[in-house]
Amino acid sequence: MAINEAIIIGGGIAGVAAAIALTKFNHFKVAVFEIRPEPATIGGAINLTPNALRYLEHLGVKPKLQLRGCEVNCIQVLSHRTGQPLGTVDFANIEPHALRVMRFDLLQAMLETLRELDVQVQYSKRLIAIEEDVERITATFEGGMIAKGELLLGCDGIHSVTRTKFIQPARKPEYTGVANAYSFLNIEDDVCDMLPIDTTSLYSGRHGSLLLSYADPAHRRLYVSAVMATADVGSREGWTVKRREQDALKADLVRRFGHPSLPFFETILQKLEAITLYPVYKLSESGVWSSGKMILVGDAAHAMPPQGESVGLALEDVILLSRILEHHQIKSIGDMFNCYDTMRRPRIDAAVKEANFGFETIKDRGWLGNIIMDWLTWFFLAWRQKRKSEEFSFDVRHNAIVFN
Repeated sequence: MAINEAIIIGGGIAGVAAAIALTKFNHFKVAVFEIRPEPATIGGAINLTPNALRYLEHLGVKPKLQLRGCEVNCIQVLSHRTGQPLGTVDFANIEPHALRVMRFDLLQAMLETLRELDVQVQYSKRLIAIEEDVERITATFEGGMIAKGELLLGCDGIHSVTRTKFIQPARKPEYTGVANAYSFLNIEDDVCDMLPIDTTSLYSGRHGSLLLSYADPAHRRLYVSAVMATADVGSREGWTVKRREQDALKADLVRRFGHPSLPFFETILQKLEAITLYPVYKLSESGVWSSGKMILVGDAAHAMPPQGESVGLALEDVILLSRILEHHQIKSIGDMFNCYDTMRRPRIDAAVKEANFGFETIKDRGWLGNIIMDWLTWFFLAWRQKRKSEEFSFDVRHNAIVFN
């Protein structure tokens, strides 16, 4: 059974990566459709792990990022209570090291690579219907546009229309009770001198966690990200907090993170001009990833609270699926999807469990619980160091793929 054409729903990181891989390595004709009117601009500075960078090199994207991000040798984890180090997430002994880069810059680099393959994302396309027959799958969009292919990839994120309307409607996103308040600051010498960070520092405290990281090669753009328990405000998308509400949010951030261990925090906070609040959702740990000629990829299949590795996992999804399409002697699409599920699910299940556990520790806790958590964090980071190195060295391209 030959497969030559694919419909991709979603023009974000997972969808564009899928389009690059299927065009470049599988020689597919692909059509990419995005519901937004333009590339998404919401999103902070993401940490690209060594795995993610290897996959981006494979796709031809990495060279476009080298001058846009900040190389990260390690993430220093500190106690907000004492200011003392609790441990590190170390990338120093792994090639390549991690890279902190703006999400928008990553997407733009990927779109540039896709255009070089003569493929364009089609924007303002809302999926309303999917029909299948023995040989083809047909997607219909608002306004009457129709796309046909032999395979459809749902890469449309945690609030995926592909999943919620056509694959598993009962599997809805769940609000975690946690939101990310983030902003950027172009720092001057006086601020730079007071920052006790190498490239990335994470402060763990009673009322959430605070990440401070440079996001450019010159260490002049500071990413400030506070992850904290927040009541559900009824919005599933991130938004820039209105000016009249900025003062209240800043006061809450001072209450949570103002402390002698961070004497510079209020100075930084007052210099921030725009803070974006992004609610964090997740999906249940088990779910259906495929149906008929449709398969979910990235957050549409397994969205989890962000733990710095979600982009790498989405890219891994894409690379593995591309490899299976390349090597599998396809008897049926269902047979191929079952193979993908068998190979992929154990690694994803482990990542989801770890991410969910980590986010539970972010929620507000008492003073005694905070002391205990400091000790547990120190122990956990030390215990996980060797395993993390193995995970960052993992490359899905090197998995034995042998099909009969």
